[in-house]
Amino acid sequence: MIKTLSLILLIALMLIGSLYSQEVIFEHYESGVDFWVLLPYDALNFKKGAETTEYQVSLIISDNKKKQVTNFERSVLIIKRDWLSETAIPLQFNAALETGTYTAVLKLKNKALGEKRSIKKGFQVDHNYTEIGLSWIIAQKDGVSYIPSKVSPETMYPEVLELRQSYSISLDSLRIQIDNNKLMVNNPKNPIHLNLVPYLNKGEENKMKLTFYEKNIHYNLEPFLFSPWYSYSLRYNPSEQIAQLRYIASQNEWQELRKLSEKEAVNAIENYWKATDPSPGTIRNETREKFYQRVLLADDKFSVHKKMKGWASDRGRIYIKYGEPDEINAETYPMGRYPTIIWSYYKQNLEFIFADTQGYGQYTLRNKEIEY
Repeated sequence: MIKTLSLILLIALMLIGSLYSQEVIFEHYESGVDFWVLLPYDALNFKKGAETTEYQVSLIISDNKKKQVTNFERSVLIIKRDWLSETAIPLQFNAALETGTYTAVLKLKNKALGEKRSIKKGFQVDHNYTEIGLSWIIAQKDGVSYIPSKVSPETMYPEVLELRQSYSISLDSLRIQIDNNKLMVNNPKNPIHLNLVPYLNKGEENKMKLTFYEKNIHYNLEPFLFSPWYSYSLRYNPSEQIAQLRYIASQNEWQELRKLSEKEAVNAIENYWKATDPSPGTIRNETREKFYQRVLLADDKFSVHKKMKGWASDRGRIYIKYGEPDEINAETYPMGRYPTIIWSYYKQNLEFIFADTQGYGQYTLRNKEIEY
């Protein structure tokens, strides 16, 4: 039997003048509730000419009677480093909470620039514990702890690359496979703190798999690494997200989605992805991740200028729906014809023809009947 379970709350925080995103991840154990706040490094602001930036982070937990039950404060000093790009700065808090409904208020303030914002997010604590939490990969370098986006060449990681793992099951053993290297840990101590540096293949990217054993049950988990798709909610408001879902939603789903207000859209988006989750009950939704990645890539690849977003273009739409073409043929300067690009998808037996009819790089789909 294969199982995976953890609870996650994703919170997007918008600040005036720039956008921020925090992921607040909630895991419930007998010892209490663990809160992880993730600060994407690329969303942090530095004062001009400064080599450091400092943020004041507050997490305030109140019960359903609006009574504050606990408050966490943390001042975070972050250095400016190129290798921190596409990583997240993690903060961990723990609280012993009784069963009930709670509200978490997250506050973030940039001490140098004065930017600040507070948001609220509701959550529940019940008698069910998280069986196995996320497999956190925490790197440390130059005094900074961070979650990398991949276990990459040794120039990226420091003397410590730690696996941190909590669980509430009766765990017998843990197997860690890093490329061809295997490590077996019997009767691991809870929570697990294990330095993986000695098992890495230096100078190359390492692929990691984790298997947890509980008698006749085994749990397959992926290491929790920071992913660029976390910036999706950072870049697109609910109205844009609804518009993007039109590309993959059924006609009936779209008719319901298009009627919603922006406030209603937030819950509707979550419900849509829950209904389309290929692995319900697990922490990850692979379909959602793939969609987010395609939207972000489409925006980067096909945006002509700020008012002509790549995801809303014809090429962006086809890319989001079908992914990377198997073959691309282009006629950049054809005689007597518009510049043309042809995308071929062999498995679907599809061919899309795009032409730049205006001459400014905005290619439009010429054979739209093929798409539908």
